[in-house]
Amino acid sequence: MFLMFYRRLSVVVSVILLCLALSMVVEWPTEAWPIAALGSPLAARLFQAWLAAVLLTGMACSGTVSILRLHPLAQKGQLSHTFVFWILPALATLLAAVLLPRASSPIHALGGLAGTGIALPLIIAGEYRTIDPHAKGHQIARFGLNFAAYAIALVLFTAIRQSRAHELLLALATLGGSGLLALDLLYAARQNLKQTGLHALIVGLVMGEIVLALSHVRMSNLTAAILLLLIFYLGTGLARQGLLGSLGRRVLIEFAAVALIGLVLLLRYGP
Repeated sequence: MFLMFYRRLSVVVSVILLCLALSMVVEWPTEAWPIAALGSPLAARLFQAWLAAVLLTGMACSGTVSILRLHPLAQKGQLSHTFVFWILPALATLLAAVLLPRASSPIHALGGLAGTGIALPLIIAGEYRTIDPHAKGHQIARFGLNFAAYAIALVLFTAIRQSRAHELLLALATLGGSGLLALDLLYAARQNLKQTGLHALIVGLVMGEIVLALSHVRMSNLTAAILLLLIFYLGTGLARQGLLGSLGRRVLIEFAAVALIGLVLLLRYGP
């Protein structure tokens, strides 16, 4: 079983990395259409590179599913809500497909490709390990996935701040990305999926609104991204405690203290 797991994992990651490497050297044409949204003109540009990114994301999802099906619980038909296990591999692949072709130098692009080659198999393996909450190594795998989720969130927020797209599109991208990441983080609480999805949607809506607000504030992109990450961490933490029914005064004080310390450190030492 483990031999089949590592074989399939190596095939999935190798194919994705090969496609990512090809996307870095291929120049894609661009087409644009004028669109009006909420009375504001938008220039919607369809990069064929985005289509390639979507295909790569689908490849990551299907590859992850093929690996998850090797798990004993999946073979017994006891694995449900498999789409939640796609989120981190899909977002990691999507960000790599979008950002690597835009790297400032070949060295940065190769470094990003190497980082993806290290992170992606670890994420997929971590998803496999967390299928059974009673299995050995589950907590370590979940901790690693949580770290990966917040790292992906930081990359996402940085990319959004650096983008020159319309603020409405940036808010929608933030809503979608942070909402999915919140769903992955909150699903680990093993509560009702509808309630979990609702809490994740609320986190995504809050993050989208904050991105809209910060678009009118002058600050460095990295500072804004770290601030967004801090807010996202607080939002998902409070949502998790709410799902577990342990959102009391002590918890609120702890999160308020974390927010205050983080904000002070960001203002004092932030870039």
